[in-house]
Amino acid sequence: MEPHVKLAFAMRDTPGAYAVLLGAGVSMAAGLPSAWDVQVDLIERVAAAEGAATLGKAHAWYEERFGYAATYDSLLDALTSTPYERQAMLRSYFEPNDQEREDGLKQPTAAHHAIARLVAADHVRIVLTTNFDRLMETALREAGIEPTVVTNEDDAAGLAPLHTLKGVVVHLHGDYLNPTSMLNTPDELSHYAGPTDALLDRALTEYGLVISGWSANTDQALRNAFSRTSNRFFASYWTDPAELSEVAQDLLTRRAATYVQADANAFFTRTADAVDALTDTARQHPASIAASVAIAKRALSGASPAISLHDTLRRETSRIASLRLHLSGDHGHQLATLETETELLLALIATTAYWGSNDTDRWWLHDIEQLGIQPNLSGSAELLHLTRTPATMTIYTAGIAALAAERWTTLVRVLEEPAAFDPYREKTYPAAALLAPEKTIGLPKKSSERLYTQLQPVFTQHLALSENTFRDTWERFEYLRLLVQHIACRNLSWPLIRATDHDDVWEPASAAWVKKTIDSNTGPWPFGLLKDASDLVEEARNAINLSFDKEIARQEFR
Repeated sequence: MEPHVKLAFAMRDTPGAYAVLLGAGVSMAAGLPSAWDVQVDLIERVAAAEGAATLGKAHAWYEERFGYAATYDSLLDALTSTPYERQAMLRSYFEPNDQEREDGLKQPTAAHHAIARLVAADHVRIVLTTNFDRLMETALREAGIEPTVVTNEDDAAGLAPLHTLKGVVVHLHGDYLNPTSMLNTPDELSHYAGPTDALLDRALTEYGLVISGWSANTDQALRNAFSRTSNRFFASYWTDPAELSEVAQDLLTRRAATYVQADANAFFTRTADAVDALTDTARQHPASIAASVAIAKRALSGASPAISLHDTLRRETSRIASLRLHLSGDHGHQLATLETETELLLALIATTAYWGSNDTDRWWLHDIEQLGIQPNLSGSAELLHLTRTPATMTIYTAGIAALAAERWTTLVRVLEEPAAFDPYREKTYPAAALLAPEKTIGLPKKSSERLYTQLQPVFTQHLALSENTFRDTWERFEYLRLLVQHIACRNLSWPLIRATDHDDVWEPASAAWVKKTIDSNTGPWPFGLLKDASDLVEEARNAINLSFDKEIARQEFR
């Protein structure tokens, strides 16, 4: 089996159990100079300022001229006068100018992006690097993760337990944005500060390791850490396109690691792709979902005990609630992951809401709140809203199923009982009102369409609704949910409802059914949030219809 495939299996089966160590080779592939090259160039500048020539022996010249080995501190002191000037000088080495950006230089490589994917999917917990640049941090941010960055011993000493963090980047030799932290001379690299050593020991002992771009020739302190630690829990890999040096080969043996003759871009990309492929194959097979639905129907009919259905619903809800807390990275990929992972839960909820009773409603109704809690995590607002999408999916699934079965009381409870907190308004609303598809799924004007496409097979395959019946029921539920949204939140989101022309005014196709139901005082009205609130209901209906007409007219004009 190929090493990247074996690693992919290990990463999938043991989430968060791996760390990565990146050496200069990974950054040099992005067009960045090595730490040694930067220091040589700085010495050349000092020599030029003094009218001297180093004759290709920059470090020897410097030591002879000043009586001590060159360090970043001494060089920057000689060439700059203020901290701002120090950073400006270093930025020229590590950040792209316009031409370099156009040429794709000094930007994250395929390896950086692949590692960020692995971090986002919770397969890699920590990235150790001997590089001064911020390419790894840039790749993580582009994947929607705000990294925890360690550049000195104080950062290391104050770091929270590693298992509680996501996207930790440890600059073992410092960071160009903090010039006093930068280490490069043999003396500087001979030892680390105590807190840094302790953090490194934890990483090398507790995690499997993937090493890339590191020669191991000059980093004595890092080699010492390999010598005093061992890991027999998880396999380690060392990837390099060239043969390893004798020093590196010795460390490879000590670590019992696997050598892979490949560059970082190829190896990490293959590994990330393999992990994604394994995750896709692990999804619920349609046949197993159909079997679960059949078992659920038997249990709800009384033909078999319903205990297993209850337990399966609770287990799936807890699994999805846990899964959504680890969303990060590409929005489209994470949305697709949620759609895949919720297939069984939504099929069972549709079945239970359609065929169940008031007693079985208790098994899932208030779990909607658990799925709709916005976690206290860093990251983009788009991904934070996406974490609440399972609640939206469940609300629509249960509501449409209850409406199709004319289980009016259950329908009302879905619309009104589960609550969700709005952290921006610091107020609690009905979850059906607050967690509209447009808010959680985050696809402007396309969110309801995406959810409709996801749920259609749930109802046509597992509940045997015709496509037309599902469409009609969807549109009626969509309109009812909008009523609750307008009354509770005083706003509206764009629905997926066909338009009908009524006296030169565009109306939602389901508006007539809602009006007829309300006027006849049958079906679900009046009750709950809308009970004794006919003025509010009428105001909401008018607002929905007016907004719909304006939007359809605007689209026609365009």
